[in-house]
Amino acid sequence: MSKPPFTVSKLLTNSDISTKPALPTEIHQHIPIPQGTHFVDLKVTDSREQVCTLRYYTRPSGNRANPVFTVGWLQFVRAKCLEAGDKLTIYGRQDGECQIQVTRTSNVTYQGEPVYLDVENFL
Repeated sequence: MSKPPFTVSKLLTNSDISTKPALPTEIHQHIPIPQGTHFVDLKVTDSREQVCTLRYYTRPSGNRANPVFTVGWLQFVRAKCLEAGDKLTIYGRQDGECQIQVTRTSNVTYQGEPVYLDVENFL
């Protein structure tokens, strides 16, 4: 079954890269969690077509969704050498699969604005 595509982004903080990223709450409406659980393991594809598993988790009680990535996140951070200020973007495709991209400002500017490059270019 086809799902509507979505894009959710955030700038990573020191806390995001040292523990777990606090994801924008709007992502909650796009990633279904099975009834009776508070997490789902997502297979996400990066810009090099490598697949990794990130656990998408929401708080089991309370009135705030507080979605985060837990299991697999710190390995992803280390593999990509992520830094505070990098921009995390999650793309949901119509086929239900998710892509993840992290970009970083470069020393290059275009019309006075910084140019963001995929972190893969910095490895």
